[in-house]
Amino acid sequence: MPSPSFFTAEQKIPIGQKKISVRAENGLEYSLGQKIDFVIPGGIGYMMPSETYLRFDVKIKLPTQQNVSGTTTRLSLDHETGANVLIRDIRISSGGAQNVILEEIQNANILTSLKYDYETNETLRSKRALTEGSLDQDPKCRGTLGGTKSVGKNTTSNPYYENSATVSDSTMQTVKALLKIPGGIFGNDKVYPLQLTDGLRIEILLEDGSRVFRQAETVIRDKNINANPLFHSINGSFDGPQNWDTDATGSNTTTTVYLQKANNQSGVLNCPFCIGEELGFFNSATGSDTTDKLTSSEASVDGAVISAIDYVSAGADSNDAGGLIKLTLKGTCTNAAAASASVTSAFSAYSRGVIRSTAYDPTLTIDNVELLVQQVMMPQGYTQKMQSMLKAGGQLRYDFLSFTNYKYSQLAADRVANIRLPLVESRAKSILAIPTDATVYSSKAAIEADTTYTINNNVNDCNGTQGGAVFAKNNSTRSGLVGVTDNATAYQFVYAGKLNPSRKVPLDRVSVNTSGNLALNQQWCIEAEKSLYMAGIDCLSFQKYQDNFFIGRALSLSNGVYDSRGRDFNLQIEYTGTTAPTQPKLWNCFCAHLRSIVVKGDQISVEV
Repeated sequence: MPSPSFFTAEQKIPIGQKKISVRAENGLEYSLGQKIDFVIPGGIGYMMPSETYLRFDVKIKLPTQQNVSGTTTRLSLDHETGANVLIRDIRISSGGAQNVILEEIQNANILTSLKYDYETNETLRSKRALTEGSLDQDPKCRGTLGGTKSVGKNTTSNPYYENSATVSDSTMQTVKALLKIPGGIFGNDKVYPLQLTDGLRIEILLEDGSRVFRQAETVIRDKNINANPLFHSINGSFDGPQNWDTDATGSNTTTTVYLQKANNQSGVLNCPFCIGEELGFFNSATGSDTTDKLTSSEASVDGAVISAIDYVSAGADSNDAGGLIKLTLKGTCTNAAAASASVTSAFSAYSRGVIRSTAYDPTLTIDNVELLVQQVMMPQGYTQKMQSMLKAGGQLRYDFLSFTNYKYSQLAADRVANIRLPLVESRAKSILAIPTDATVYSSKAAIEADTTYTINNNVNDCNGTQGGAVFAKNNSTRSGLVGVTDNATAYQFVYAGKLNPSRKVPLDRVSVNTSGNLALNQQWCIEAEKSLYMAGIDCLSFQKYQDNFFIGRALSLSNGVYDSRGRDFNLQIEYTGTTAPTQPKLWNCFCAHLRSIVVKGDQISVEV
């Protein structure tokens, strides 16, 4: 009896692959809010969707307000999702005369934000930073005072601008983005037969300008201010550091400001501020703020505006004690703020470049747009056999995991909401309900984040006293893209005539806005992880459970599906705590489900 062999001889089909570039149909250059159209011809034959990419160049154009003294600042796209934030809606339909809609996802960037915040680790962040225009953590920009690690603090290796003290349109860099197309068809690892659907039409609607631009987190007053540079003195002396007083008999005028070495302020290129940027100073322990009370002797300057950034490594200025960053100001600046705002070493520096502007509207250009289609060259006999089977009355089914977005608007005053979900999916997998902030913010308000939703005021990021008063805030810079907890206390689904889960899921410790560090509600974590897994998202991190909150429900487990047709689905959420909700919300409830493209004869249909 022959012994079994580890190697077996089998017949394999020889398959060749190559990349084909497909250009956009309706232009060469695009701006925010416009639509990009692609047509993938059926003549390509077969493609591998998971290896097909969208490629383009993007460059930020600073607003006209940036030409005014004091309004200069560094800008980039969303720190976590990069160029993915630009894709708001996507529609994929068949080619030819039938033009059957195969898949359509509204607010795809909200779904991408959820995926990138929970399916993340150091390896994935670094890979996304290489190809997708997102940021990665840079040790040069690390905080030294115990705050949260964040990619938004990266100013030294940011792909959107040169690492220099000067910021202008000429120093903004072109970022080459290579993105996965959102949706199920292009996330599938099964070969797609293009010739059977006469190719594909793809429509991509770009996001509006109020949701895509970000400042560096280390220059924002109301975002993790514990990571901002700290004021040292106005004379640079270690033996006798001089505060920037408000009393006219004291040192209330200066032409220079020195920064402490804390938070790794160890060189000019580590400084998050730039020449032409207006400074403000905030004491996160007392709430004292210089606001707009720093004035300049120069008539053309309104505020403490930086004219030069130097690192003084030796000499009288730094007292030969290791060096400090020296900010030279335009003119002689006076601290005319209230007595409590005498700037001391307890004050953090922040940018007033956007705050001082009445409007702030950056733009961008997108060009060299193309689809890189991975063509799969199947043997001629394979294609002929498939076509003969279709002619004999057979049908081809192509299954893929997709998402449908059901939206619901909730008023800020609603303390109990009953959200009805008219699901029609026959093979549903899970529900991801994301309550985004529905407040209308201008680009200026969204970037400066002084009036946006307050995520928390944890003392690690906002300073203050554990369990005591905290004056700083950790506000959201991603309004409209991420979910807000907003003091929610509990939730429960109702479907198929049952309560699911059987008891309410508490949220009081998930949504708490406190200076304390309380344990999480474990039931929410379990429900969230199951729903993400069933939606094809690997839950690798819960670090941003408050920054991007959602409510999840797995409708089945493992490879199972759930028939939601004819069933009344409701999400009941309560805000019955002592603190009332503050934000209006637009719930984006994504139902993950299996969808099938059915080709029978010359007819194309979709089964949901």
